[in-house]
Amino acid sequence: MTGSSRTIRADAARNLDALVTAAAEVFRDLGADAPLDEIPRRAGVGRATMYRHFPTREHLFAAILRSQVGTLVEAAETRMEATDPWQALLEWMDAYEEIGARYRGMSAHLSAALLADGSPVGELCAPMKTAFDGLFRRAQELASARRDISAADVLAIVSALPRDPVTGRARTAHLTVVLDGLRSAAAPAA
Repeated sequence: MTGSSRTIRADAARNLDALVTAAAEVFRDLGADAPLDEIPRRAGVGRATMYRHFPTREHLFAAILRSQVGTLVEAAETRMEATDPWQALLEWMDAYEEIGARYRGMSAHLSAALLADGSPVGELCAPMKTAFDGLFRRAQELASARRDISAADVLAIVSALPRDPVTGRARTAHLTVVLDGLRSAAAPAA
């Protein structure tokens, strides 16, 4: 390998890192539906470089969310043996909400991607969905959580809730209604 090919690879890695950093800034500053042209401008690269690495907005979302997915997997795993499975579920949902609130409008995109097979965000979130599924099943078994809804449906519903414009989190009243509805003991078995 020549020195110039190492330089090209190092430059490509720097460009990739710059694009992910710029995308996170743009989506945090301007929201998840921000103009994509702002990202390569802030990263100091050309549009073609961005599209070569990230052909769609959702590919950018996946790159930004990669580390947060690991955090949520760990959060679910550490709560699996909690004494109160319902409280463990609520704590995990709070962590999920906190991550979704970092980028205005990202939750709506997550809602659709979590239910779509083959989407970049859906594939990225597969381990998180699996970890949450375990936590939700435990709440179903031990804390009277509804059995006629899936964990993926819960995530999609919570992600689609109206957001507080200041905090980016689901509006408290809406989230409370959803979470209270999940605990309905009268729900039919699936």
